[in-house]
Amino acid sequence: MRLRGVKALFTEVFFGKKGQGMMMGGPRKPISLILGLVFLVFGGLPLLKNFGVVDFTISGIPQVVLHILAVIGAVILLWDAISENMAMMGFAQMARMATFVVALVLLAIGLIPLLYSMGTIGFTLPALAAVIVNVLYVVTGALLLYGGTQGF
Repeated sequence: MRLRGVKALFTEVFFGKKGQGMMMGGPRKPISLILGLVFLVFGGLPLLKNFGVVDFTISGIPQVVLHILAVIGAVILLWDAISENMAMMGFAQMARMATFVVALVLLAIGLIPLLYSMGTIGFTLPALAAVIVNVLYVVTGALLLYGGTQGF
């Protein structure tokens, strides 16, 4: 078995064996994987702290950053739900519909407070319980990871 260097492995995974384009389905796949991990961390750590599993959490992140991240994650999820060539029945179709619904909810949770803070709209969402938002972030992370691993 021949060991390869990190650069060769990176090039093969992201650009194919001969370097002629993304073999993973374009830049959406690695972005989905990275955003999925970020959402799992941002949602999972506060949940684990609430349940007493860990003693630390991520603190000091401004709400604007989380709202922008939610909008970006929602757009990637919508892209996953619309562009994936999934089956019309079975688990793949259920995952596609769940991705679409979660993306719309996440888009509303991220976009409405941003537009309100800029003065574009005159209403905002009522304060949501942190647990609900964290669970939504974990579900979003799982769906982004699922969408990012399709085609491997």
